[in-house]
Amino acid sequence: MPARLSAVEAVSPAFDHTKRQLFQPFRFKRWVRLAVVSLVTGEFAGSSWGGGNVNLPSGGSGKKDLSLLAWLADPRWERLQEFLPWIAVLLLLGLALALLWIYVASVFRFVLLDTVLRDRYELRAGWTRWQEPGLSYFFWQLGFSLLLLATLAVAVGLPVFLAWRAGVFRQPGQHTALLILGGIALFFIVVGIVLVGALVELLAKDFVVPLMALENLKVMEGWRRFLPLLAAEKASFAGYVLMKIVLAIGSAILFGIANLIVLLVLLIPLAIAGFALVLGGKAAGLSWGAFTISAAVLLGLAALAGILYVLSFISSPAVFFFQSYTLQFFGGRYPVLGALLTRAVPSGSAATTPPS
Repeated sequence: MPARLSAVEAVSPAFDHTKRQLFQPFRFKRWVRLAVVSLVTGEFAGSSWGGGNVNLPSGGSGKKDLSLLAWLADPRWERLQEFLPWIAVLLLLGLALALLWIYVASVFRFVLLDTVLRDRYELRAGWTRWQEPGLSYFFWQLGFSLLLLATLAVAVGLPVFLAWRAGVFRQPGQHTALLILGGIALFFIVVGIVLVGALVELLAKDFVVPLMALENLKVMEGWRRFLPLLAAEKASFAGYVLMKIVLAIGSAILFGIANLIVLLVLLIPLAIAGFALVLGGKAAGLSWGAFTISAAVLLGLAALAGILYVLSFISSPAVFFFQSYTLQFFGGRYPVLGALLTRAVPSGSAATTPPS
């Protein structure tokens, strides 16, 4: 069984493990499959999204565009009602796709663990192997998210409702101090709830999932196995969380710069291609309609998926390292995992057979 490493001591073997599996030697197919897992689970380096001004059609008001504030003041609800069925369909479709993605990501969370622990880059076989624990983890994530949202609703909604019943909002000038102090208090309450939720999600992802995978447990059984381990070494796990935050910041800077450079390189030819398509469509006499808008959306989604995959490919070493770091830290505290790490063989050799 490996030594019980501290959060700092686990960094070095995780780096060695990452270097051995991904670079000694470099295998393109391995990176391609790992990038798929990284993309599906959302573990690749984050992206920044910009915003812009929103313009809406004026509906014949004499101006070409109507600003968002003007539209809110005069929203033309009679025109909006025509699109309500389509809006409802799009919202339901978006919700269904979001749930599907969470489910797939839940299963691939186990595939990522299997990939790093056993050097098995098997997407189809991994999906089949880990569907049952992935489904349990998926339902837990949904339940915990709903609980978190309900807690936020009560924590924010109840004080606001009580203040409204007391007439605070009818005469805000007479309650300025209360509103300011109450707003600050609500802000910190919301931040605290969100941080606690993020911490629980981190512990589930990093420690409950390995317990589920290696002992064929349901998610609540995994929590019951993990909580005594956490209680026995609170300081060590707190150090792990802090160290992971530090490592995540460093990784975000390093891979964020690399991804930004690649993103800029990719956007230039994509912008040129898009401009050429628009000009070609105008030359062919095409106008914006249901078909052309749908085609443009599909092409945009395909381009976005390609860009995200490239960024995921570049960030594969970081994704692999963080999973390996978790295993190196947890292996000395969890004998089943520790035994697998001890028997782990260098990249390219036969993988260890999982326990039944």
